[in-house]
This record gives sequence, C-alpha cells and structure tokens, in this order.
Amino acid sequence: MSHDPSFSIAYGDLKAGKTCDVLSAFPSAVYIAAPGALSPAESVWGFPVPQAHDLGTFREIRTFAEKMQPGSTTALVIDDATLIADRTAIYYRDVKKLDGWDVWGAVVGAAIRMRDVLRRRGFHVVMTCHANAATTENGVRMRGGPSFQGQARKKLPAAADLLLRAEAHPRAGIGWPMVYRTAPHADWLQGSRYDTPDMAPMNLGEILRLAGFTIPRLRGLEWQESVAETLARELIKDLGSPEHVKTCMIKVRDFALAKLTKEPKHAMWAVRDGYDRAVLRVAKQAQSGQLWGF
Repeated sequence: MSHDPSFSIAYGDLKAGKTCDVLSAFPSAVYIAAPGALSPAESVWGFPVPQAHDLGTFREIRTFAEKMQPGSTTALVIDDATLIADRTAIYYRDVKKLDGWDVWGAVVGAAIRMRDVLRRRGFHVVMTCHANAATTENGVRMRGGPSFQGQARKKLPAAADLLLRAEAHPRAGIGWPMVYRTAPHADWLQGSRYDTPDMAPMNLGEILRLAGFTIPRLRGLEWQESVAETLARELIKDLGSPEHVKTCMIKVRDFALAKLTKEPKHAMWAVRDGYDRAVLRVAKQAQSGQLWGF
C-alpha cells in the first residue's frame, strides 16, 4: 500500500511515555530535541541515544530540512513541539513585529511549510506535545488538545493525520499502562485519518504499520519484524486467553534470546510489538464490524 508520509502528533501529560514510544517507532529518525530528552533510547530500548539537533523554531527546522536529501532518513521528530511553537511565536513577535492573532497564524504557517518540505522529501513528521485541558473562554467551550495557543490550538491538530492522546487506562493490556485515544470526544481533540482503533496500544510504529506503512527496523535488529509477525499471528488465535498470551510471549522472548540477540531489551521490544500488532488487528476487525454491522 502506498501513502504520502504521515504527520503525527502525540500528546499527553508529562512523562506519559510519548518520547519513549516515538523512539521505538523511529529509532533512526532525525530528532529535534533538547539535550538529554532522548535518554529512553538506551535505558528502555537498548540502542545508542540518537543525536539531537537543538533548533529553536519551525522556520529553523524547515531551513535545516531543505538541506536534507530525499531518502536520507525515515522521519523527522520534534520533541517537543510545544516548546518549538512558543519559540516560533517569540520570533514572529519580537523580530517580525507581529502581534495578537497574527502571531499564531504565522506559527501555523511556519509549521505547515516545514511539514510540507519534509513530506516532499519522503519523511514522516512526528511531533510530541504537552496537553491543554478543555476550557471555557468568553462563554465558548474549547476542547483540550496539544498545548498550542491562538490559531494553532485548532489548526495544527487539524493538519495532523494522526492526533493521538495518551491516556492511562485499566484496559491498556500487557506492558506500558497507557493507550492512545482516537475516537471523537466531547472534551478532547483526537482522531486518525487511518481509522486507527480507539484505545490503541501506545505504539506509533505498529499503528503506522496497521495503516499500511513500511516502518523499518533499526539496522541490525531487522529480525524483530519476523519475530513480531510470528507472535502476532499466534496470539490472534486466542488473544482472550491470558494463559495462551503469556505462554506465547515467553516462548518468543526465549527464542529471541537464544537465537537472535543477547540483549533482553531488544527481545522484549520485538515481543511488545508482536503483542500490540495482534491487539490492533483484532481491534480493527471489531471496529469494522461495528461500523458495517457484520
């Protein structure tokens, strides 16, 4: 299946696991991040921390991207975009002398131009953001969403293909106790142009694979893909049985450690993807059945 590169925004509370998840999805991406922000690469997933480019505004990132060759990376990740948006607003206010409504209109324009430059080069674009809760201003109800201000509060989320809200949930399943919400909500902006199931596992890589994208593995860990697929197919046979699930996951983990890797983090990474892949496939099938009635 062929798609234009995706534009994803993952947002939620502090320390919800957004950066950790994005690193697992795109371990070889180009990262725009502050020093130290990408430490989960090593502590959780067991690969060297990617180089972080500490750029200040969407305009600077676009200029940086214009020098990149098509195919030179899989994705560009901005962690976090709330800070970049605020810095961009300061640039337009202090340097370009804009004010009020015009400042955040310019921020939106700069972000969209940056996105378009990246996508024309074949790169996925990912932003992580803080969350703003719903508010009422002058009698108007404003739904919660990524932490942007002014026009950007609605227009940047509207431009995303995947608008994923991280939420703690008792039905998160095995592993990290968070899910991504995508269904229409009275209090939150969230959604997916790829018909991603609501309460999806917090696994951007598997969400994009479900949508038909080929998301490459870290060099040297290509074996993770066959392991994840084998596990997913086995789990789907009886995903409702905790005993079956646990047995399958232990067998696959032990096989990976015996035959494919000496690093337990790499083995569990593949197991996590296989489990999440199975959950997503089953949820997608159920969601389609609910929509069409069969």
